Amino acid sequence: MESHVRYLTLLSFALMLPLSAQDSSRPTYGLSLQLNSPLGDLKDDTDKNLGGGLSFLTQWNLAPGHALRPRLDLNMFNVSEYEPSHSNYRESRNLSAVGLAVDYLYYTGGTPRGLYLTAGAGATRWDLSYTTSDKVGSTYSSSYDSNKNTTSLSLAAGLGWQFTRVIGLEARLVHAPYKAFDLGNPTSTARSDVNRDGNFLQVAGTFRW
Repeated sequence: MESHVRYLTLLSFALMLPLSAQDSSRPTYGLSLQLNSPLGDLKDDTDKNLGGGLSFLTQWNLAPGHALRPRLDLNMFNVSEYEPSHSNYRESRNLSAVGLAVDYLYYTGGTPRGLYLTAGAGATRWDLSYTTSDKVGSTYSSSYDSNKNTTSLSLAAGLGWQFTRVIGLEARLVHAPYKAFDLGNPTSTARSDVNRDGNFLQVAGTFRW
């Protein structure tokens, strides 16, 4: 009985090895350029401004129609910048996110072309900054600077279309919560943290080589 178990184990391993060696041992690399449309709390915190980003991708094609794709994301929202005319005062607010995640891709046609569905999970670090400055001479010096950092679990799901081996287009919904201070009164010393949903719709052009 023990010999049969050992034989079946070796046979299973032998059958799986060629499949994994054929596809997953040769990853492809790439990047994506994305446009981010904020939703919910994030829409309020960014004054409804669109954001942009860049991702670095590595993809392993597994069994036909299945793939894993680790990615490094860099996204930024230029919330607002205020500089009144004929004044030495300037203020700016920015919200940026750096994330590391892994996506699962399912190609409905069984090959890495055409329509695919994707879902992923990872970790995202948000950085919210608010700065005011005054011009002294020919340069600006900071008069108030506040930052809020948050690291949270991020989730993403969407669909895409791989036009060629190199070019694709993808749309997905991203959920990455963060904490913020009251942006209605950012210089208040008596503020408390508030939880924000961190939702945004992302449209990305992907490029692999």
